[in-house]
Amino acid sequence: MAKLKPGSITKWLARGLALILAAFWGSFFVEHLLEWFLRADGQYPPPRVWVAMASHFAMIAGLLAMLKWDKAGTAILMGGTLAFLVAVGDGDVVPICLINLIPVAAFALYWRVRKN
Repeated sequence: MAKLKPGSITKWLARGLALILAAFWGSFFVEHLLEWFLRADGQYPPPRVWVAMASHFAMIAGLLAMLKWDKAGTAILMGGTLAFLVAVGDGDVVPICLINLIPVAAFALYWRVRKN
């Protein structure tokens, strides 16, 4: 039986959490994409919505990047999350966006264990 390296369980847990969150945020992204960009009146959304959607996409891209490149994905995720919070400018979304820290914390634990 193969021996597990220190932190490998934590790494796979972090990857699993990132994948679950990518699916979670992806479902909202698709719903908002349909709501704003496929409107019956044919009008395009205001620029603030474009910025919010781009930052939302960056969050999803960061989560998916974490599956292969944990540090680069973390940077993309945190940048996208910060941009999303600034673009939306609503304090109500702060607690919701904090769930993005869950896989980041798991990867931080993995990096710490791997170092020792």
